Amino acid sequence: MKEWREYIESLSEEEFEELEMRIKKLTAVWEIKNLRGQAAIFHDDQHIGEKRRELKALHHPSFPVKEELEFRKKPVVDNLAGNSLIHPLTTPVIEVDDTCRKARAVWWSLGIEGLSKHQEQPMAIVSVGLVPGVHVVEQGEWKILSGSWQRTTKNEYHAGWVKDMQVTNTRPPLTKEQDRNFLGKYAYQKDEYRQPVPEPPRKDTWEEWPDETDDSWMYMNLYQENRRQA
Repeated sequence: MKEWREYIESLSEEEFEELEMRIKKLTAVWEIKNLRGQAAIFHDDQHIGEKRRELKALHHPSFPVKEELEFRKKPVVDNLAGNSLIHPLTTPVIEVDDTCRKARAVWWSLGIEGLSKHQEQPMAIVSVGLVPGVHVVEQGEWKILSGSWQRTTKNEYHAGWVKDMQVTNTRPPLTKEQDRNFLGKYAYQKDEYRQPVPEPPRKDTWEEWPDETDDSWMYMNLYQENRRQA
């Protein structure tokens, strides 16, 4: 403890401020991980007898409060009757800005599902997707400003995604052929490589896109050529 005290006292004011900023960012990352973890566990918001966990940034000027409250009125559990969903989040890429009041992140998720929309014999599903998002400090706590689950592949367990692709949740829904074409378009070739969409936040994300409502950071690879020469 004495050595640490001596080390801290030896720091210049600039070095101390830099260390303090790093600690604040590490704390923010920990809090954001817990925030998204709660959102993943309590995504259906229908845990009977438990107090609502308000995880969204309802007071942010850009947040669509009206649409959010209307969505919450829908019978989510009724629509999921007969389904089981297990989607743990993997280690994220998180970039906190220098004010420690806003952050961008992307989580990947490999999950399993039991699909039985019409109370039929359940189908074993493997699903891969990701959760990109923006987070802000509101009333002293980190809240979710934007970002939700996006599916990459969803297929029957034994068949695999090449031979079986369950229709993903798009509006309007894709046909199976459209779904296959969507993924096949991004297949690797010997003289090309594929870039991620959404793009995980880079170190300079807040310098390039300082506005937390600007989602260009996620889709930067769509604004350029999706395929580049290796």
